[in-house]
Amino acid sequence: MDFHQLKVFREAARSGSFTRSSERLRLSQSTVSLHIKSLEEELGVPLFLRARRRVILTEAGQRLLPFADRILQELKNADMTLRELSGADCGAIRLGSGATTVTYLLPKILNAFQRRYPQIELIVTTGSTEELAQAVHLQTVDMAIVMEPVHPSLAIEILPILREELVYVTGGSHQLASKSTLAPKEIARTPFIAFLRGSAMQALVDRSFQAMGVFPRVTMEMENTEAIKALVRAGLGAAILPLCSIAGAQGYGLRAMRIRGFPMERNLALALPKLKVVPQAIERFSTQLAKALAGKTVAEIRAERAAKA
Repeated sequence: MDFHQLKVFREAARSGSFTRSSERLRLSQSTVSLHIKSLEEELGVPLFLRARRRVILTEAGQRLLPFADRILQELKNADMTLRELSGADCGAIRLGSGATTVTYLLPKILNAFQRRYPQIELIVTTGSTEELAQAVHLQTVDMAIVMEPVHPSLAIEILPILREELVYVTGGSHQLASKSTLAPKEIARTPFIAFLRGSAMQALVDRSFQAMGVFPRVTMEMENTEAIKALVRAGLGAAILPLCSIAGAQGYGLRAMRIRGFPMERNLALALPKLKVVPQAIERFSTQLAKALAGKTVAEIRAERAAKA
């Protein structure tokens, strides 16, 4: 088994197609097929079921995939670490984050890092907290910004970086829009636009409503903050959103209110894999990210947590 075989295997597993993986890897399809066949013969098990236009991982392939991810990630980390010895700032950093955080909190941070280290490629992917925490655990991303709580069984480090206020939002012409604060009973009758059921954000909102003893009528479920804002702006209901998403011009046509006696917030954390050796580029970026959002470096956050333990 060699790294080239694993790289081809991983790309084929991700794309579900030998043709697409050959295009992405800039190899001929016959070369991709040969690498997979050689790997299967060496391991003594089939890794893919071949269909007409796609390939599907067998149980053996599913078990191999997380190992391939970790091996190739460690190879990338080793390459970055050794290149740094020559003073070269290069390589790629993969960051995972929720879409709201990417949209409203990260652009300036990413831009500042890219201007300072133009030779380092930043690759940003979005997903749910559960998906991102698992990606850090499998080392398919270098770090992620997630919502707490995070499943404790994963082999990752969780560092709190930001407490973000959540507010109750209506359209500017809504009958409640003239108020700055609301009593819980005032929101019960307004149609509510929710995040997708099962998401970490909606679970947090549901817990808040349960604490208030109110259960607004959910009329729509959306996965995208901008979509929710558009519907609220159109007068189709109210929502609970991060304050950052409606700050300044982003809140045009919307009205944010707090609910008396029930402050709401979400806690964002930086999820990092537990590595013995961390490439300097990844260390630099995680520190800059933490400092921008928490006002502290990663080392300072770790020291504070250790002092409280």
